[in-house]
Amino acid sequence: RSFNVRIYRGLALTQLMILSSSKNGFDMNNDDNEEEKGKGEVSRSDGAMPPLLYGDDEKEIPLNLHNGMIILGIRVPRTHGEIIGYEAISTSDVVDLKRVSGHSHEDFFRPISYYGSENGGRLVLEKDRFYILCIKERVAVPKEFSAEMIPFSHNIGELRAHYAGFFDPGFGIDEHGGLRGSNGVLEVRPHETVTIYDGQPICLMQFFRNRCVPEKPYGTTALGSHYQGQTG
Repeated sequence: RSFNVRIYRGLALTQLMILSSSKNGFDMNNDDNEEEKGKGEVSRSDGAMPPLLYGDDEKEIPLNLHNGMIILGIRVPRTHGEIIGYEAISTSDVVDLKRVSGHSHEDFFRPISYYGSENGGRLVLEKDRFYILCIKERVAVPKEFSAEMIPFSHNIGELRAHYAGFFDPGFGIDEHGGLRGSNGVLEVRPHETVTIYDGQPICLMQFFRNRCVPEKPYGTTALGSHYQGQTG
């Protein structure tokens, strides 16, 4: 159900988020009090709402909100031969966390591709298997904000939908303005065999206003940000 992993003393295995306010994300307060409206809303200093989600056509798409967080859907492509995601395979190989870029993904995962026309847009996930999938939308995180991708709950029906997902300021936005969002990756483990469908709501994204704008946001050329520009 999991890989053998070799770790070493001093390796960074986690990260810490420090929040100074409970007012984050989108203000979903429907109160008519004008003073209450807009508190915590995701907007820049000029008051404009920045684009946060794009489709595959790189056009901005509207937001669906739940309790002030953005609802994100699962991506299950319908194109013949297109890779849907990856399924973990049983192996005795060891993941050595010091060997960055030193492993072959074929030793640990097999690609899941769609072939045919009848079942396009849906995928059967088998009980207790581990999958790497991605969200349907392309996410852009303005440098004034950070974001976290979280499940609706830790268990959505029989589906454990995500384990971790912190998005640094600048994710999906390049220095020159040419990049319009990047797909976020999901780690999925079903507790029962389930069928998922293209666009099915799978998780939420919550935004947090940064205390200051970073000098080198994610995607800055000098940083070598590995996930910048990734697509499903």
